[in-house]
Amino acid sequence: MFKNTLSAFVLVVCVLSLTAQREITRVVTATGSYVASAYETPAYGQSQALLAAKKQALREAGVAESVSSTAIFVTGGDSDNFREINSELGRVELEGRVRVQAQSDLPPVFTNDNLVRYSTTIRAEVVVEETEEDLNFQLEIDGFNNTYLSGEKMIFTVKPTSDCYLRVFLFGPQDKSSVQIYPVNGIFKDVKLKAGQTILFPPEQRDFLYDIPFEYTMELNDKNSNIEQDVVLIVALKKPYPFVGDVNYENVIRWLSRIKRNERCVWWQGVNIFKNL
Repeated sequence: MFKNTLSAFVLVVCVLSLTAQREITRVVTATGSYVASAYETPAYGQSQALLAAKKQALREAGVAESVSSTAIFVTGGDSDNFREINSELGRVELEGRVRVQAQSDLPPVFTNDNLVRYSTTIRAEVVVEETEEDLNFQLEIDGFNNTYLSGEKMIFTVKPTSDCYLRVFLFGPQDKSSVQIYPVNGIFKDVKLKAGQTILFPPEQRDFLYDIPFEYTMELNDKNSNIEQDVVLIVALKKPYPFVGDVNYENVIRWLSRIKRNERCVWWQGVNIFKNL
């Protein structure tokens, strides 16, 4: 059993396409800015300015279409972790393409609305790819609830459109509560899923198991809380790229960004978990 905190929002991202045919590198200078709300920290405001600068660097290099290559759907929740995850999703398509050589953070400036504007200028190498769309690699996820009671089982089905390998992660509010839940040495084997095959998750087929079937239940980390938040990330891969290292947002995003976009399909889900009274 893994203990999780589950969230008050829904994020769904499916990176479907873009095959790298040939790469060239361009060096550009770009500036990005971000106006922070009163509840947002300086560190968060500065990180968003850097994200904006990276997006502008893509535009300067002539690859603006990559800026909006993911879709994010938000239905509530306003915690710092929520905003940070929202930021990280935008970085999936940036980390592998924008390599910052130098960065200059400008002093924060108060706006007329008494908000704070953060600005950053970067000099960066931008990897420019000649790409073509590939709309055939997708995941169909069914049965994953948006809300759970503490102790309730997490069960859903996965159906890929291409042969693939799965990586499933749970992100909690702190790094120590984040974990990879599939595959897991000693519990679940790294088995190739067949195109069009519907798999119940957690898998019960003997091909996937080292031993007996394993159940996931949604648990409150803080027993004094009535609701907690978490995010589930499901990644489908055409090749069995392993994730190695500590599981946290930063490490997983960097790992994900090194995989070609035509070789991965990504699905995010946030869920509420309520205390079972």
